[in-house]
Amino acid sequence: MASTKRISIDQLTVGMFIAGLDQPWYRTPFLLHKWLVTNLDDIVQLKRHGIQIVTIDIERGLDVGAPTAPEPSTEPPPVEPPPDGTNQVAPQQHDQRSHAALAEATYREAMTAMEHVFSDLEAGHPPKMAALKPIVSNLLERIVAQPESMLLQFCLDKMRRFDGTLASHGMDVCVLTLIFAVENGCKEADREALGVGALLHDIGYVRLPRNLYRKSTPLTDQEQTLMQKHPQLGVTVLTQVDSIPDAVFRIITQHHEFQDGSGFPNHVKHDALSPLAQLVGLADTYDDLVSAGHGRPPLLPHDAIRQLFVLGAKGRYDKTLVEIAIKALGVYPLGSLIKLNTNECAVVVGLNHEDRLRPRIRIIRGPGGEPQKESTDLDLQNQTPDQPTRTILRALDPTQEQVNLSEYLETAVGNLPQ
Repeated sequence: MASTKRISIDQLTVGMFIAGLDQPWYRTPFLLHKWLVTNLDDIVQLKRHGIQIVTIDIERGLDVGAPTAPEPSTEPPPVEPPPDGTNQVAPQQHDQRSHAALAEATYREAMTAMEHVFSDLEAGHPPKMAALKPIVSNLLERIVAQPESMLLQFCLDKMRRFDGTLASHGMDVCVLTLIFAVENGCKEADREALGVGALLHDIGYVRLPRNLYRKSTPLTDQEQTLMQKHPQLGVTVLTQVDSIPDAVFRIITQHHEFQDGSGFPNHVKHDALSPLAQLVGLADTYDDLVSAGHGRPPLLPHDAIRQLFVLGAKGRYDKTLVEIAIKALGVYPLGSLIKLNTNECAVVVGLNHEDRLRPRIRIIRGPGGEPQKESTDLDLQNQTPDQPTRTILRALDPTQEQVNLSEYLETAVGNLPQ
């Protein structure tokens, strides 16, 4: 006899084991659709997201009509104080801090150089390849050596930045693009073109009204039409520059085109699309999703990952490229605030390359929501048997939870892998 059965969401109770939902994962707050319901909040969240039918496994949890199990105690065992002297910084931590310091310095230098490039552009001076190539090579060197430290710096910069500019957006898209390129195993010859194309992908905006890019309210139809001219205007700017590779021109022209032909400005699709432009477009889309703009608040990183998944499923982007992006960023990217099956809250402070569903986390609140006096670091991929097995239930909104994520990420350098 089958151990699973479909029931109404109204029949779901604490103690039942969920084996499936009537919605795909990217439309719910839960990544995994198989878990034991240990608290009523899970049921509230499912109802809030429109779940009507749930599949339960009665061999792994309660059946309909069975006495409701009490909510288990999920408080982790007390942590023994470390022996004397263990609070000293180990040599490995010195190396990790060195990685983080180098990443921050590289980011700062590149950002300063990009601000000069765009200041010159706004003054009517075209960019010079001699100024752009060192930016890309320095970023790429750090990304190859320590991609996670650059991702961490990307997250911190987003959190600290009050207002985005064309220079900062180009910088962020460049970092993401190069991380994707390294993850994808792109040829060395393509990486420079990718980096330069990413830095300059929105260069056409300097030929449009200044307030258009930074407008905080939704664009009108007329403004939308103007905005969609920026790829072509960018190519016009680059025609004044010597030695720009053809690959960079294609990136500028096609970074808003989609596989299904629904993009702009030329509605090209499939084989007519540059794979390099698609990679930059994917990084651009993610950065736009996690940034506020044109009346839209930023998405949580996990929700932005869901959107990339949907765009791949709809045929906008090549599914393989989307998988590469998700593998590089993680299903719960660095800086995500998450709720665990133990009711604890944690911040994602590191990724596991072998299993992006089980990152390295820093627990900041206990099962009852109480702040932790000392944050607990945990690798979900390598948990010890003397602790409760923790899994991620869903992402949380740090604004609603009143959590300042940057203070936890700034101290996460000791979590960087070697």
